[in-house]
Amino acid sequence: MNIKEYTKKDGTKVYRTNVYLGVDNLTGKQVRTSVSANSRKMCDIKARQAINKFINNGSTIARKKVVFDNFESLALSWFESYKLTVKANSIRSVKNYLKVYILPAIGTYVLPKITAMLLQGIVNDWSKNANTSEIISGKREKGKGKNYKIMLNIIKRILDYGVQLGAINDNPATKVFPPKLKTRTVKKIKYFDDKELKMFLEYLESLEPSIENQLHNALYRLLLATGLRIGEALALNWSDIDFSEKLVNVTKTTLQSREVQDSPKTKGSNRIISLDNATLQILANWRKFQNNHNKVIGLSDSVVFSYDGQRLIYESERVRLSSHLESARLPNIGLHGFRHTHASLLMNNDVNPKEIQERLGHSKITTTLDTYSHLAKDKKKETAEKFSNILKAL
Repeated sequence: MNIKEYTKKDGTKVYRTNVYLGVDNLTGKQVRTSVSANSRKMCDIKARQAINKFINNGSTIARKKVVFDNFESLALSWFESYKLTVKANSIRSVKNYLKVYILPAIGTYVLPKITAMLLQGIVNDWSKNANTSEIISGKREKGKGKNYKIMLNIIKRILDYGVQLGAINDNPATKVFPPKLKTRTVKKIKYFDDKELKMFLEYLESLEPSIENQLHNALYRLLLATGLRIGEALALNWSDIDFSEKLVNVTKTTLQSREVQDSPKTKGSNRIISLDNATLQILANWRKFQNNHNKVIGLSDSVVFSYDGQRLIYESERVRLSSHLESARLPNIGLHGFRHTHASLLMNNDVNPKEIQERLGHSKITTTLDTYSHLAKDKKKETAEKFSNILKAL
């Protein structure tokens, strides 16, 4: 770097250099500037700062600095861009974090007033709330959720967006560290044991053959036989079920907003599941019943679990199942309990965990093992007996 020394009229010395910043990404032109300082060392520092500022601004001087009134206006601008990159479930989740936690905490702050100390205090408060909140049925009180690490990450992404736009110079959230979440209670997985499952199947057999009962018998039996998530089951069309090959093709899911998402929960959730003959027969009976009683004409590929063009929705089905289980005098395992029951049955009957992983649509086998391996209670005693027999055979 060529730094030249100049003497002013008053006799003081000044150091000056011309700095090449690079090629402007927006105009395609070379960008140069000059800096001056009272010492050679400070002149060198200012030159490097000018280069870094140019790079941090996206290698352009053409972009005007964007101004936001407060953190909320920056967050909402970021959220509009974020929505274009993720699925509906993620959009709904982040929108809830913004509404319930983040914006009430710092939404009105002007950006220069948001410091690492301020953010650390907010995250600490979220942590205290999560660690002291009453837990009922596995859930904390509203507004005292445990996912404050996720909320901090959202704040980091919003402030990074502000840095990219030139609205702020640095991101104070990178200096914030979330406290550890205390382990308080182990979430108990709800599922039917063998006796309860037998009682439930007998209950379904005892129901009157009404339209509603036929529909829900088919839904519950499919959930038990496949381990499908309820959203995946409610999104099925008849074209997704291959009766000749005895398969169901899972490629989409239904959200709580009733919208059908053209991809399931994760990449691993795209899968093909084999069906047993009994379940296929129940589905075939329901399809025939649906066709004979459907008042909507011209449906070439109707939704499996629908009637007169009306698709079942999660919230209504959650309430309806609760009523059925109460009538059957069984514990309320919830709709996801059918999936847990399916997994526990396979675990207890020596099905390869890899096969269970593929049926459930888990991306990693560790998810399957961590979630369900402890349900195989019946196998613990068998393992001890096998070990004893091995020793005897030595």
